[in-house]
Amino acid sequence: MNLFEKMFNYQIMTRMNETGLFTWTSQERAWLRMMMEHPAAQEALSPPTLTKLNHMLDGEKHLNLQDYLTEKAKSEENSVSHPLLRPLRQMILNGEGFQMTGRIRSGRTSQEQFGFPYKLEYSMVKKEWYVLWYAPHFARLMSTKLHSITKLEARSIQPEAASRYKASIALITEKRKTTITIEVLPEFNAELSRILYAFSCFEREVEYNEANHVYRILLTVPRNEIDYVLSKMRFLGKRVRIIDHPALQERMSETAAKVLARYAQSESKQLDHERAAQGD
Repeated sequence: MNLFEKMFNYQIMTRMNETGLFTWTSQERAWLRMMMEHPAAQEALSPPTLTKLNHMLDGEKHLNLQDYLTEKAKSEENSVSHPLLRPLRQMILNGEGFQMTGRIRSGRTSQEQFGFPYKLEYSMVKKEWYVLWYAPHFARLMSTKLHSITKLEARSIQPEAASRYKASIALITEKRKTTITIEVLPEFNAELSRILYAFSCFEREVEYNEANHVYRILLTVPRNEIDYVLSKMRFLGKRVRIIDHPALQERMSETAAKVLARYAQSESKQLDHERAAQGD
């Protein structure tokens, strides 16, 4: 695939994401059918949704990974579903609030807190679900692990209040964001789609300087995700560089210096061993 095709495909996918459209391949449908057979699907999806998906996938070929993979050993598998996912999802869709009791870090129990949930997140690192919610009494955004919640009840609120809460959430979220401009070195332009995929979880815009053949990616990132961006920059290595964020440039420079120092020490020790061997 040439560079024009990659950019054209990226623009199509971006436009489809903006309009809420998506496409299915035969492999994706077969994979989804296999996932529908997992026990967690019964907990994560409502019966009408489960029935509808099974009906849509009724004629699809079964994806039998046992023909290609041999499972020899694995760690204990925990369910990725949680009983509170469905009621919380319903509260978010209906614009409802909740009254919550749960355990906090000090070991104490927080009693009957009122909140307005707006998002569910799953941490791939901690393997846990979180509910993100707005606390009107403190005008703060909160994050709570689902397994820390001991009691949860829906509370209906007036549409005007829900609109105010959503506006406050948007304002606070926007203040917590920062922008980072990443430049793709011209010799790696052919890998643009791979680089864009590495930052696909963030808002991004792509600019192309035709005179210099340089692509620039403008990322809009929550401040608490800065370390994730740096990890991706280290992964992509010499393909990219940060051009407008001195603090992040300094951190990348520190990383490079530590790596060079480590290998320089190894090389020095190797030379010492060689000289010692020659002396013997």
